[in-house]
Amino acid sequence: MSHNLERAGHHVLCSVPWRDVQPLFQEHRQRLFWNNASYLSVEQKRRRQCNSSLPKERYELAVLHHQLTDPDTNDLIPCRVLFVFSSVDQKVCQKERQRAVAKIRAGLEQITRSVARGHFSWHDPVRIQRRVVKLLGKRGAARYFRWELVPLSAQEQAALPPPQRGCRRPTHRFLFHYDAAAAQADADDDGYSALLTTAPRIHSADTLFTQFKQQCYVEQGHHQWKTPLAVRPLFLKSPERVEALVALLQIALTAYHLLQRLYRQAVPDNAPLAEKRLTTESILRVFRVCPLVKEATALGCVVHPVQLTPRQNHILVRLNFSTPAQTLARRLPRYLRE
Repeated sequence: MSHNLERAGHHVLCSVPWRDVQPLFQEHRQRLFWNNASYLSVEQKRRRQCNSSLPKERYELAVLHHQLTDPDTNDLIPCRVLFVFSSVDQKVCQKERQRAVAKIRAGLEQITRSVARGHFSWHDPVRIQRRVVKLLGKRGAARYFRWELVPLSAQEQAALPPPQRGCRRPTHRFLFHYDAAAAQADADDDGYSALLTTAPRIHSADTLFTQFKQQCYVEQGHHQWKTPLAVRPLFLKSPERVEALVALLQIALTAYHLLQRLYRQAVPDNAPLAEKRLTTESILRVFRVCPLVKEATALGCVVHPVQLTPRQNHILVRLNFSTPAQTLARRLPRYLRE
């Protein structure tokens, strides 16, 4: 993707899978120069402004000048790899690893006791293997453990105490080993990630990282482009019609977020936090059930509005919008009752 954009005259700023840059990071790790990033989340800024006792997390950046090879032309594309260290991500990774290791270890120890006891449900090696595979699952911590079933000799089986009720004399011994060195090697990379950019060097790594982290300010709106259309499928056979549809979607998206902005501006300062953060999606969900009743009379078709719920009426008043009854009265001729 990066070489295609570069060929088209555009620059790239994107995240990179850690496994793709981990060898590069290990090779240059001792020579990287780290600086604190100026970007902070809203919560971290608040903690620093009020001198909060809560943890003050940080980001650190290191830049490595690198080159990419265009697979089509074999041209070299100069780029920069931005290595990012997040103190909060480091804590999350460590906590998740400890939790996963503890759960796997407890499960393997339980299997060890069950196999040693000779319980009838743990006598079949195939069943034991199935239980172990289910316990390990797809957890990343599973690669720290090695296990095996060791057959017991006749002398070892004879030396065991008599089996308890519901059990039989075990034929195997279950053993597992925890690779602490492998876990520590992964722990050394906790909190690290990488970005790739082909932007000119006049754009500093700190500026690019801030722009990357501020994607969330626009992604909330962009996700509306990715959801299924709430209309019938459209089949467009010319680029001009596709461009027209995109323009209409842009107008609709602007109106969509303008509704949210108008509502939040009308919310008083002493309103609950949930009310101050109400989104257009939540507003429209309130009006999901707001029907009109169509009635056939001797004088023709008559449309009646259904009474609004208190929540619906509250939102319309705050937005200074007309109710369905007011809109119908303004647009339709008055119904003359007999």
